[in-house]
Amino acid sequence: MELGGWAGRLLFIDLTTGHISFRETSAYGPAYIGGRGLGAALAWEMLYPGITPFDPENPLMFLSGPLAGTSAPSSGRITICSLAPQAYPISWFSRASMGGNFAHQLKYAGLDGIIITGQAEHPVFIRIFDQEIEICDAQEIWGLGILATQQELRRKLGQKVEIAAIGPAGETGSCIASIGTGEAAAAGQGGFGAVMGAKKLKAIAIYGTGRPKLAHPKAFKAFARAIAREKLLDDRSRPTGASRTFPYMGQRHHCSTGCVVGCGQYYDQIPGRIFPDKQYNGVLQCVAWRFPGFEGHYWNLGFEAGFELNMWAIDWGINHWDLTKGLFPWIGMCYREGLQELGGRKIEPDSPRFWYDVLQAIATHKGPLAEIVADGGRRAIARTGLLPEEARQIYTGWGYANHWDGRGPRGNRIPYPFWLTSALLWMVDTRDPMGSAHGYVQRMLRASPFGQNILSWEKLQALGDRLYGRPEAMDPLSNYEGKAEPALWHARRSLLKDSLPLCDLVFPRLFTSLTEDGLPIVEGVKGPDFEAHLYRLATGLEVSPEELEQTAERALTLERAEQLRDFGRTRETDAQVLRFFCETVEEYPNPLLQERKRAEWGPLNKLADEFYTLHGWDPVTGSPTLAHLKELGLQDVAQALIKMKLLPSSPQGG
Repeated sequence: MELGGWAGRLLFIDLTTGHISFRETSAYGPAYIGGRGLGAALAWEMLYPGITPFDPENPLMFLSGPLAGTSAPSSGRITICSLAPQAYPISWFSRASMGGNFAHQLKYAGLDGIIITGQAEHPVFIRIFDQEIEICDAQEIWGLGILATQQELRRKLGQKVEIAAIGPAGETGSCIASIGTGEAAAAGQGGFGAVMGAKKLKAIAIYGTGRPKLAHPKAFKAFARAIAREKLLDDRSRPTGASRTFPYMGQRHHCSTGCVVGCGQYYDQIPGRIFPDKQYNGVLQCVAWRFPGFEGHYWNLGFEAGFELNMWAIDWGINHWDLTKGLFPWIGMCYREGLQELGGRKIEPDSPRFWYDVLQAIATHKGPLAEIVADGGRRAIARTGLLPEEARQIYTGWGYANHWDGRGPRGNRIPYPFWLTSALLWMVDTRDPMGSAHGYVQRMLRASPFGQNILSWEKLQALGDRLYGRPEAMDPLSNYEGKAEPALWHARRSLLKDSLPLCDLVFPRLFTSLTEDGLPIVEGVKGPDFEAHLYRLATGLEVSPEELEQTAERALTLERAEQLRDFGRTRETDAQVLRFFCETVEEYPNPLLQERKRAEWGPLNKLADEFYTLHGWDPVTGSPTLAHLKELGLQDVAQALIKMKLLPSSPQGG
């Protein structure tokens, strides 16, 4: 039976030798779907203990999935996997997600993914035009920013080509270098721009004329449209709330074909403040809204200067999240504690030029200031030893700054007890996990009486019972009970989202203002099952939502096995992140409690026991159990771990 959705081929390129080869996607999917799941399978094959992010053997993967290139809402995302330079203190194999239309063109060119190893002798870019694949000289564009690189390659190759590129920060090996495409879409977290730079790979330019084959194209198109319609109607029916007020009118920006959210704003002819002779056109998206700062924060620059810094960070290819949530606040803390200069540069928190100099130091990797800031905030703290305790509240774990963990400064508004679920997700991940778990921590709170008051706590608890089997998961007066189940549910859904791949601002669809019980429904399909139904219509495989979640569990467990094999990851490794939630106090108290909470080690550790057990992982070691590996069809993985004496050879042995 010919399956729909997948293009059928994976492209492998060795930049050292120039060798180009292919593998059939069917060797991995549907067992691992695509995207992040496929990355887990490839990492198990290609990685080994001791390899580092900048070694030529480290694979850099651009991976799509069966819904890429289709009309599924917000399906234009690409998952990028590799050993992550940003990760600290361990450079795990990890992932980032990038919007734009690169994934669509990848599928149109007949590919499900590109896996790149080796290191070129000089700067190159990869050109893919359907079946034509070429490694091209990039010396003329080396040194250009991401926006300028795209402009120059489109001039040479045509305006329809889609490009993933790095800027100077990637070329110089900054651990917070991003990969960018389009006007503002980026794989920011992970530092994968530095992996591209180490390989001397400036860009990948791709254009395809094909289209993916779907098992049930008419039904798929109708269902995709119905999901988009339901989402848009729900958004329009909700109160708009307070909006950001800027002296300029922006236009909603959709990063990719099929986007139904438009989470960015496009601005035109914004005057420069650092360079008054310049005007800037571009997009503010996600955390970039923090660049201007505000009164009472660590910096306050105004809209124009903040927009200008945003544009330089986009073009130079620097992770916005680490800048505005990590490095910049830490520098502001240092200044408030009396530090007058950093790396020989006077600290001027309300001077746009000062922050430009910080960005330039990161991009160039030159000078005394760069020696401190070039690899991001977490390494800056380690290198200087400045304010390690005060800055503890900024970096939740693994080298990544706050995100839906209840901490600050100026963090996301998630109060106790809901950040207990965040703690479990942070604990077992390799990066900030919360960009893939907005469904619980953001969507639920936004719909609740703490947000837009669309759904009562009684309705939310009923949904908690239906989704997770635990009404306490959405009880604002609960404690540790009922928090492990949503953590596991969203860990699996996170992997599915990054494997299909889809945008987490749309999926999973769990809450709506359009139904009496608050659960979305389209054509008789309930919101939590939308992904499985799209998958069935695309591929032709009769897979239930439960079976698809089992597929996600297989990939999650394989990720954990690779971390055990290559980095010796144990429960004690995880504990350092869990302790963060006991050592720091939440920023925003629960309105019903009016008391700023921190976790208690005993109950939190017991909650972790419950989470590991639900996962099929040994609560003592944190490793997947032999029985669970066999249940998931990972017997070869189990045997490899047994041979390395990382897993007992029988259930009674551990």
